[in-house]
Amino acid sequence: MREKKTPIRIIKKYQNRRLYDMETSTYVVLSDIKQMIMDGEVVQVIDVKTEQDVTRVVLLQVILDEEINGVPMFSNEFLFQIIRFYGKAFQSSLSPFLEQVVDLFRRTQKKFYEQIREIYGKDKLSSGVELWKEFMEKQGPEIEESIREQMQVNTNAFLKMQEQLQQQTRQLLDYMQFPFVARKGGK
Repeated sequence: MREKKTPIRIIKKYQNRRLYDMETSTYVVLSDIKQMIMDGEVVQVIDVKTEQDVTRVVLLQVILDEEINGVPMFSNEFLFQIIRFYGKAFQSSLSPFLEQVVDLFRRTQKKFYEQIREIYGKDKLSSGVELWKEFMEKQGPEIEESIREQMQVNTNAFLKMQEQLQQQTRQLLDYMQFPFVARKGGK
């Protein structure tokens, strides 16, 4: 069953950093944007002056606000690793991989709650939260290991592809009689 497409809710961002919800004709704050997203809405934030899409910036602000004022989701080590990916050849491959992992986690959690609802009924959904915590305590390390293994497989495949490209480039340069360039590259 496909999920229905959610209409985009337009938020205008003014120079004074105020956010204006076009749907309700009211000013909103980051916590309102967070709630819209939690409610399943898709928002797009447009800078009024430049007409640029600044949604990513606002979403990062929501995350930063949660990391500072709520229970942090990201460890320092995770953030260090993310920062280390910037500017590397593998950077563009990281985002789709993380999106797939988060989507897999979201679908697993959704299926878990659906099963809890079927077994215990809607009133016992709060016990589902406790059961989810228990599930993650028991299965979390195995899930993490599975993700780590998948990441290693993808990393190895990427490195192998990179080696093949380097080898093909050397062969091409040798064929074109540019031996000084090929030797400089590691021959």
